[in-house]
Amino acid sequence: MAAADLYGQYGQIEAIPDPQQRGRAFENYVAELFAANHFEVTKDAAAARPRQMDLLATRAADSYLIECKWRSARADIDDVDSLRSRLRRTNGAVGLLVSSSGFSGTAISEVANQRHQPIILLSGEEIRGLARQPEQLAHFLWRKKQALQVDGKALVDEPAQPRRARTSRPLPGSGSRFLAPGRPDAPVFACRGGFDQFTFAHDVVDVDWVVAAGSGATLDVDVPAFDERDVLDVIDKLADLSWASPDARWSIQQARTNWHGFGAAAFASELRQWKARTDTPQAHHSEQFCYVDNCDGGFYTLTPTIGADDYRRATQTHLSIQLHVVPLDTGPLLQLCRSIGLHHGVYFRTLTDQSRRVLHLPDWMRFPVEPLAYIVTSGASIDPDMEFVTGLVIPNPFSQKQWRQSEERSTVDLQEIESAEYLVCDLGEHHLNDDKPYIYRLTKIEVARTSVAAVFVPGARWDLR
Repeated sequence: MAAADLYGQYGQIEAIPDPQQRGRAFENYVAELFAANHFEVTKDAAAARPRQMDLLATRAADSYLIECKWRSARADIDDVDSLRSRLRRTNGAVGLLVSSSGFSGTAISEVANQRHQPIILLSGEEIRGLARQPEQLAHFLWRKKQALQVDGKALVDEPAQPRRARTSRPLPGSGSRFLAPGRPDAPVFACRGGFDQFTFAHDVVDVDWVVAAGSGATLDVDVPAFDERDVLDVIDKLADLSWASPDARWSIQQARTNWHGFGAAAFASELRQWKARTDTPQAHHSEQFCYVDNCDGGFYTLTPTIGADDYRRATQTHLSIQLHVVPLDTGPLLQLCRSIGLHHGVYFRTLTDQSRRVLHLPDWMRFPVEPLAYIVTSGASIDPDMEFVTGLVIPNPFSQKQWRQSEERSTVDLQEIESAEYLVCDLGEHHLNDDKPYIYRLTKIEVARTSVAAVFVPGARWDLR
């Protein structure tokens, strides 16, 4: 049923003068709300006996025993106890008490204190809001269930509550930084570039490498993120899965300038510095981002577009996860999707082509290069006083006319970086950060693609003069 139909039906229920008819109409309305969200709804379920007109709504692993109350008095602790007694005859269902007039304080406290047999409370104001946006029902119930089971809170009129603060647990930072003559050491490096959904990486899991024949799988998620804070919440949720690491790489892209950096913590910090980025010449009214990190069995990209203004509205936020195979245990991915507001319409797809390509550069491109900056990483795991050069920033040879006219150009698609001013390269063999005379050569470039972005790993080697 369309949202307009449900909202109109709710208004008609309010106008019914007879309390008994109004109560039955309300129960039918709640049944249609669940049916519109792909639940199988059973009226007068055996689990509800000796009561009549309770509803049992099931969809996959979710099951709710629902009791509806439309009366002038708030639902109280006796209503909670009555529903709980019928829950004991169900096989793992969650109770849902719907009350048009809300709930007494004792009823809310009882639900919070007895979360071993969870009951969710849904008020008339919340039902009115769901009448306007019925597609939010599954996520609405999930948030309430999580708050009860995890935080011991019985949420009522939850949309009116202030937004929860972001997690206080710090995001992982990187031990790497850019070291360039005449510049302060920093985890961020700016260069000329445009709007291309790509970033550089230190390493990307090769999802094409499997023992058996076949390609990998992808899980593509359109994230319902509406502003910068929502995007950072997604990073927090990825960190909860240990999928936001010090090895994360990212780029922030304005119309004429790109910023490249390391680590989830630096990304969260730099994201908020949008006013400084809008001071660049010919700045655009929006920014694009490409964040990449490895995950269990693969890697992923997160690619939002955010307005470069005080509102920081987010659009086109896409999470693309590339995996070796569809995992046997999809629980962590299911939890991630639910936590960001997705409860249906999410599917794995088999990749029909290789995710990763490698171009070993021809001899004419392996000339010595002078680094514009070094990537220096702490050797904390070996010696806290030691530092290693683990990467380079070099002029981009793929922006030159000679590359564009070469035969090798047709072998690997490098289109996104051909307009970039510099390459952020990985140094295959690290060396100490010292004053020895090193010579560097670019030897290869890898590109791994998700459904919406490209990740490049330029590889360089060094020799002593």
